[in-house]
Amino acid sequence: MRNLIYQYWDGPIPSGTSHSAAQMKQYAERIGASHIFEDNPKWIKNNALGKYSPHYGQFKVLFDKKFSDNYDKILFVDADVFPTFQLDENVFDQIADYQDIGICLEEQQPAIRALPENANHHISKKWDEKWAKIIKQTWNVSMPRNRDGLLKVYNSGVVLYNMNSIKPKLNKFIPFLQYVNLMKQNGMPSFYTCDQPYIHAMLKVANLEYCEMDQGWNSFVHYVGKRGTPNRTVLDLRTKDSKFVHIQLSGADDFSPLLLDQITDLPQNLWELKC
Repeated sequence: MRNLIYQYWDGPIPSGTSHSAAQMKQYAERIGASHIFEDNPKWIKNNALGKYSPHYGQFKVLFDKKFSDNYDKILFVDADVFPTFQLDENVFDQIADYQDIGICLEEQQPAIRALPENANHHISKKWDEKWAKIIKQTWNVSMPRNRDGLLKVYNSGVVLYNMNSIKPKLNKFIPFLQYVNLMKQNGMPSFYTCDQPYIHAMLKVANLEYCEMDQGWNSFVHYVGKRGTPNRTVLDLRTKDSKFVHIQLSGADDFSPLLLDQITDLPQNLWELKC
């Protein structure tokens, strides 16, 4: 069985991206998988899908036959995701042979988006509900909800594809531009035109057999509060079971390898990080 970890970057490659690629390559070697990092593939040409055009490059592995015909499973990983030290647990074991895709929840997001102070934010419960209504009216599918009745949120930064299972269903995927235009025509904020809501919608529109991967494969670290605000803090969602750490700190693309390794593996009080 041939498995692949795929990463890419469009534009000048920052130090953090290079370090993610190097660390993922080493991880791939430990579990017997291949690793490909593409430097400026620019799969979507001329920003044809708007401001989030580069983000849709993650779907290249589905539709480019040099990937889809040569690997059994492919893991797309954002270039701000880092494996924990000497990780050797095999991520490709996360989906069964009959499943098409594995994806991770952002478990805190539904509640955060529902907070009163976020009601007027461009990513909020209000907009999530409108997005789900558009999906329902257009394709007659209902988006999944959590136990509190809030719409689930899936992250597109760590996505595992079973190529043998998903390839026959790719003709059910809505063309990217059709989806983007639908969101624009309905007055949705630009976030809802990007790759993350798109693949979230396709879980149901394309009738994919999917699994919610263990949260340890996408443990988030990000700031609470905007840059320059007093007492800005770090929300560290790592646990003892974290395997991949998604470092979404502003400026992290240019952090040193040492600092990125600290954030990935060490307690927060040992980070040489200036908020």
